[in-house]
Amino acid sequence: MRLQWSRAELAALLRRWAAFLAVVAAVLGSFISTLIGWPALPLFWAMQADTPAALSLAALLGHALPGLLLAWGLREALLPARWMPFERALPLRRTDIWRADLSVLALALLPWALLNLISFAAWRAASPAWMQGLWLQALLGFAFSLLLSAGGALALMQWRRRSGRPARRAAAAGKATGRQTVSTWTALLWLPLWRGPARPVLHGLLAALLALLLCLAAAWHFPVHAAWALAFSTLLTQGFCARLQAQARQCYAPLQAASAMLPVSPQAWSLRLYALALLPALLAWLSWAVLLALGPWLLGPRATPAFFVAALAAPALALWRPESLSPEARAGRWLLSWGIWVALASEVIV
Repeated sequence: MRLQWSRAELAALLRRWAAFLAVVAAVLGSFISTLIGWPALPLFWAMQADTPAALSLAALLGHALPGLLLAWGLREALLPARWMPFERALPLRRTDIWRADLSVLALALLPWALLNLISFAAWRAASPAWMQGLWLQALLGFAFSLLLSAGGALALMQWRRRSGRPARRAAAAGKATGRQTVSTWTALLWLPLWRGPARPVLHGLLAALLALLLCLAAAWHFPVHAAWALAFSTLLTQGFCARLQAQARQCYAPLQAASAMLPVSPQAWSLRLYALALLPALLAWLSWAVLLALGPWLLGPRATPAFFVAALAAPALALWRPESLSPEARAGRWLLSWGIWVALASEVIV
């Protein structure tokens, strides 16, 4: 039953974002033939005889990371939070739970596996000389990478189950303690990020910051490819903003219901959650402004200011009042705003 539900959720997600994938492929154009070889390339590099063992292991771990991130990003479709209380109430054996987890994980990792197989086929058709004799080792490395992705995702699922259990109350929880009073919005919005139900939002913010720092580091250390880093950061920024908005609306829903008797309007809640979801866009705007000002690049005189305007307008437009639109309309609006933004980003560095 859980596998059927996950299959239906993933199919709906794929239908919703099919247009997005098509437009991304159209934007990349002729670069698709180059990019298609990237997924399998670390496996061949790791299996070369002159590659140190530590670097080979690091390459395999890095190759397993996208699959792990894919499974973690789809965790609500694979292991819904509302399913876990029922799972704990059912007389399920641990082996049954693991078997169900592996089934849905295999379904989630299927797109990543297919992409790698297409990459293998592309390299097979090109058949460069340095890859001769490495095909079997690369395929074994691919199998090992998939096992690492599945094992890591399985461990994350088990951790999610433990973190979702009701916390035991301490014996001294009822004792009165002197606490400093805080404002209403500090208690409702900011404190839950640290020790309340909104901790997944904080984790998402930290992940967005880490991804942005990696893009900045790539642009700084490889100035020739800075335009690619800039374009990729637009996708990451807008994707993290959309994800944070969905997480915030879900995590703060119990607090919104509990604060119905307080002098807090629903519009104030919506605006603050909207601003919280836009924090990655603000961080990206400031970071790229500093980096482009200090970097050795020649900037387009018209595209650069337009890019920074779009860097604020595109995420703001994509996230505005999502409850008033259907999922397909939201995806289309997200895609349109990102398409304009990434088109401008491609013209910034000349």
